[in-house]
Amino acid sequence: MTCQAIGGTAVDPAELAGQWAGALSRLPATGDSVGRELTGPVDRLVQALGADPFDADAATEVGVRLVETVTAALAGGARLAAVERTLATSEARSGALFRSAAVGLLVSAREGVVTEVNAAASRILGRREDELVGVPLAELVHPRERDAVLACYTELLDNGEESRRLRERTRLLRADGDPVWVHLAVSVLRDTAGRPDSLVTLVQDVSHVHLLEQQLSYQGTHDPLTGLANRHAFIGKLEESLGGTTPASVLHLNLDAFSVINHGLGWKVGDELLRAVAAKLTEVLGDDPACVARFGADEFAVLLRPGPDVAALAQRINAALAEPTYVDSHGVAASATIAVARDIAPGTDPVELLCATAIVLRTLKSRGRGQWGLVDPAVDRTRRAQLRLAASVPGAWEGGQIQVCHRPIVALADRRVASVQASLRWLHPELGLLDHRACLRAIAETGFGLRIGRWLLGEAARQVAAAGPDAPRLYLELTKEEAVDPDLVAWVRTALADAGLAPGRLDLGFPVLALHAPDNPAEDNLEVLAELGIGIVLYGYGAASRDLTYLDSLPLRAVRLVSSVASWVSANSESGLPAVMAARGLVPLVRASGLSMIVGSLRTAQEVAWWAEVGVDLGEGAVFGEPGGLAEVIRL
Repeated sequence: MTCQAIGGTAVDPAELAGQWAGALSRLPATGDSVGRELTGPVDRLVQALGADPFDADAATEVGVRLVETVTAALAGGARLAAVERTLATSEARSGALFRSAAVGLLVSAREGVVTEVNAAASRILGRREDELVGVPLAELVHPRERDAVLACYTELLDNGEESRRLRERTRLLRADGDPVWVHLAVSVLRDTAGRPDSLVTLVQDVSHVHLLEQQLSYQGTHDPLTGLANRHAFIGKLEESLGGTTPASVLHLNLDAFSVINHGLGWKVGDELLRAVAAKLTEVLGDDPACVARFGADEFAVLLRPGPDVAALAQRINAALAEPTYVDSHGVAASATIAVARDIAPGTDPVELLCATAIVLRTLKSRGRGQWGLVDPAVDRTRRAQLRLAASVPGAWEGGQIQVCHRPIVALADRRVASVQASLRWLHPELGLLDHRACLRAIAETGFGLRIGRWLLGEAARQVAAAGPDAPRLYLELTKEEAVDPDLVAWVRTALADAGLAPGRLDLGFPVLALHAPDNPAEDNLEVLAELGIGIVLYGYGAASRDLTYLDSLPLRAVRLVSSVASWVSANSESGLPAVMAARGLVPLVRASGLSMIVGSLRTAQEVAWWAEVGVDLGEGAVFGEPGGLAEVIRL
C-alpha cells in the first residue's frame, strides 16, 4: 500500500513505520523504555493509514507530529534519567556527609521525636545512635532550658517563612546527666507541597568556649589576688542599687602605711596581708547584704543596704584589721582610713559618688591614720571647685593667664622700697583675679610646682635686671618643695646667669618648715646659696620656740614673722595680751643678731607705726599698694 504525501511524493506506510522504528532505535539507551511504550501507538498509526478512504496529506502531517512528539518525549526521558542519576549521587553524598560530619546532626519529626542522628551528635550526647532514634527531643534538653527551646521549635514549625532559622546557645543533657553547652542551628525540612515536615538540628559543642567565657567574665569582674569584686563590678552593683528606690551606703577604705609592709617585709607578705584584709572585711560584715570589692593596691570598698550603723561598722573594721596576721613568722596588721557616703539618694551617679569618697579619703589621710569621715555635699562642692581650678593650671600657665607681678617690701623708717617680692597672679576668665596664695594652693595640687617656680624666678630676675642697677633687690619665697629640691642651687645659678642679675641682688626666702625635713636638704641648699652671695630670708618665723636657734646657726640676712602671728598681733597691738608682748619681745632678739625683720599683711598706717616703734625695719601689705608690674612698684 502507498499513499500520496504533501507535494505529491509517494509514501509507503510500511517504509514510514520502519523509518520511525529505526529512529527510535538510534535514540540514547536512557530512552529505551519510552521508545517501547510508543511502539504500540506507532503500529496503530500504520494500521490507520491502511484504512480506506485515506487522506494522504493528513496522514503525513499526523506522522510528522508524532515523530516530533516522540523525539521530545524521548529527550525528556533522557534528561529525567540524568536527573535521577544526579539525585542518586547527591543522596549518596549527603548520606556520607551526614554520617561523617564533625558537628552533630539530629533529624526530628513534627511530633518532636528523633528519627535520624549522626556519630558526632552521638559523641556530644554520650549515647549510641540507636539509643537516640525514637527519643523525644525534649528529653535531650536541660530542664532549665527545655521550655524556652521547645517554644522556639514550635514557633519555627508554625511560621510560614521559608528563610526562618533558629540559632540558640543552650544546654543539652548527656547520658550521665551532665550538662553540655551547645550551639543549636535548626532548619525546617518541607514536603513536596511546601508544608513543614521535619526539623534538622545542627549541634555544635561549645563547652570549651563557654568555660573560657566564664573564666574571662570572672577575671573581668573579680580581683585576682583576693577574689573580691573589682572596681568595674562594684560600680555595676552600685549603679544597680542606686537605680532603685532604696538608699544605700558606701564605705571607701584605704589602708594606712601599707607601703611599710611591702617595702619592709616584701610583696609576698604584703599580698598575704591583702588577702587577710579581704577575709576580715567579709567576716565583719557577716550576714549583712553587702558587696565587698578591692579597687587595687591597698584600696577597698563596701556597698551596704540600709540598716548597719556605719560609724560603729567603721570602728569594727579597724578593730578587726588591727588583729595581727602571721606570715613567715612576721605578725603584720593594718589600719584603714574610711570615707563614708551614708544614705545615698537613688539616682546618684556612681562614678561621681566614688570621686567624692576619694576626696574625703585624701583629706582624712592628711590628718592622720585610722580615721573615718562622712561625705559632706557642701564641702565636696567646694573641694571639687578647688580641684577643677588645679586641673586647669597647666593650660592657664601655657596660655599666659598666670603672670608675674611684684609687691614692695618697704623700709618702715622712710617708706623706701627696699626690695620687690616676685609673686604670681592668675587672670582667670571666670573667677577674675586670683592672688599669689590662691595660685600656690592650686599649683600645690599638681606636679607643676617646681617648673612654675623656676619660671617665676627666671622671669622676675630678667625683669629686675632690665630695670637697671638702681632697681630694688629681688625677693622670692621658695615653697617647701623648692627648698628641698636637690637641683635648687643649679637652677638658681642658671636663672641668674640667663637674666644677667648678680647674686647679691637676690634674696631667697626659705620656709621654716623646710628645715625640719630629714637629712636637712634645705639647710644644705641654704648654706651653698649664701656662699654665692644670695641673701637668705627665713619666713614663717616665730611659730615655735626652737626658731630662735636659727638666728645664730644659719647664714641669714633677715627673718619674716609668720603671717598668722603678724596679723593677730597687728589686730591686738594695744591689748597688752601675753602673745602681743611675746611678739614685741621677739623683735629685739632678731635685730640684736644683726638681721632685718619683715612683717607682712600690714593694712593701716597705725599698724605700720606700731611695728616700727617695736623695732621692725621692713614691712609688706596692702597699706603700701596692691601687687602690680615692676615699674608701678618702683614708682612707690
